[in-house]
Amino acid sequence: YQGVYPVKGNQDRFVVEDIVRFGSPFRFGLEAGSKPEILLAMSCLCKGSPDAFLVCNGFKDAEYISLALLGRKLALNTVIVLEQEEELDLVIDLSQKMNVRPVIGLRAKLRTKHSGHFGSTSGEKGKFGLTTTQIVRVVSKLSQSGMLDCLQLLHFHIGSQIPSTSLLSDGVAEAAQLYCELVRLGAHMKVIDIGGGLGIDYDGSKSGESDLSVAYSLEEYAEAVVASVRFVCDRRSVKHPVICSESGRAIVSHHSVLIFEAVSADKPMVHQATPDDIQFLLEGNEEARANYEDLYAAVMRGDHESCLLYVDQLKQRCVEGFKEGVLSIEQLASVDGLCEWVLKAIGASDPVHTYNINLSVFTSIPDLWGIEQLFPIVPIHKLDQRPGARGILSDLTCDSDGKINKF
Repeated sequence: YQGVYPVKGNQDRFVVEDIVRFGSPFRFGLEAGSKPEILLAMSCLCKGSPDAFLVCNGFKDAEYISLALLGRKLALNTVIVLEQEEELDLVIDLSQKMNVRPVIGLRAKLRTKHSGHFGSTSGEKGKFGLTTTQIVRVVSKLSQSGMLDCLQLLHFHIGSQIPSTSLLSDGVAEAAQLYCELVRLGAHMKVIDIGGGLGIDYDGSKSGESDLSVAYSLEEYAEAVVASVRFVCDRRSVKHPVICSESGRAIVSHHSVLIFEAVSADKPMVHQATPDDIQFLLEGNEEARANYEDLYAAVMRGDHESCLLYVDQLKQRCVEGFKEGVLSIEQLASVDGLCEWVLKAIGASDPVHTYNINLSVFTSIPDLWGIEQLFPIVPIHKLDQRPGARGILSDLTCDSDGKINKF
């Protein structure tokens, strides 16, 4: 096993440098998906193990491929993974010009598909990767160029947050068959790169049904991968490959904690309606009085369902009255107070506190807003008290999206 860390998971220098330093005895490498990333990965891996992989994924132009080939001249273990068929011509042409023997990988589009929230990158309609037809053409072109021995790695990606080991085993077994076929076609295959997807239990449910949890442990994940690869390779009498994985969130999602302060709290205030406040309901138009009497009768007989219905009707009627100029603002506030008091009396009130927190969601936790990523959020005070109120965390920006209402 020789893993790599995809630097897109977190490009902070201290994170990447630590992974290279501590991973060096395990020949742990890096994965880059763009030109800036390959530059930072090359500069960090100079201090890493010479056997550690530098896996080059993503869209590649001539400049990117030249950088990857330069990496081989600098004695880095660079592997250029073909994501699109056209990249092969550039690799063949530039490696001959630079007089470098490249190590080439293929990213295959598997038929196995992860249908969850984080699975849109998988299956035949995925963003990157080669279909079986394209793989056959690539092998043929490499053979004609006398470079089939350069093809040494097969890469695939089922999607992030793989929910279950059964889906994982399916995908790995399909890829292992492809690997054995490439061996049969004469490629000098050495590595199977199973991509990312090792999930994290964000919501604590340990379930394969949730998009933000997984139904397996780290050991079960590893066992599923190894068993699937071994079964297929043994059956086809193919030498066992080096297994590589690109788990980003599993490596760095626990590495940092963000501590922020709740600077103020808006607690829902309940206005206690007095007989004087609601006198106008008895003296006003007949519809409002009828609504009020219905509500009073329902409260008296303890009919909670009818109470909810009559509270809505009364509120609606009074809002219409306010819009028509029949009700004053004080009277409208009295009705709101009365309705809230009734809801509280029948146990249907659900006051939500809003806490203003000293951060910007868009700067500090954009994943929450952008891809509905869930983060464990824990108070650091009053931990000896049972929580009694529901709350929303609202950031200090004036954007209405700048809030956290899912925990």
